[in-house]
Amino acid sequence: MTMDAQNRPSLAQSVIGNGVTIESADSIDLLSANRNPGRGGSMRMVSNVVTSLAGGTSIQAQLIQSASGNLDSPTVIASGPVVTVANAVAGAELFDQRLPDTTQRYIGMQYVVIGNVTAGAVTSGIVEGTPRPATEVEMNTGL
Repeated sequence: MTMDAQNRPSLAQSVIGNGVTIESADSIDLLSANRNPGRGGSMRMVSNVVTSLAGGTSIQAQLIQSASGNLDSPTVIASGPVVTVANAVAGAELFDQRLPDTTQRYIGMQYVVIGNVTAGAVTSGIVEGTPRPATEVEMNTGL
């Protein structure tokens, strides 16, 4: 699974915080509103833990869109499962979903941290397909 740097909103991004929502360090510019890279294809957004989380209770990765490149005032378009800190070890999957249709120019990720997480980092990006079985239920799509 190869992840292009221009399609990677988080690269070993720290998710340390106490009851906070952390937006990805970068956004993906879709070049024009309503351009949908996932339509009709196997493009997926994935998020994985690269440094195990410590402290706190849980983390949830969410795919967001915004009219602004800094992801100001984002809209959540899909959510991964809530993952307990005990299960948020290096290599753990936080999010893996086909890219849904978008209505705004920029997409990125945000990470909802519950409790006081004192260590942890996440990498997220668009990939062409993953080993997720076709019969597996998709994660929660907000659209």
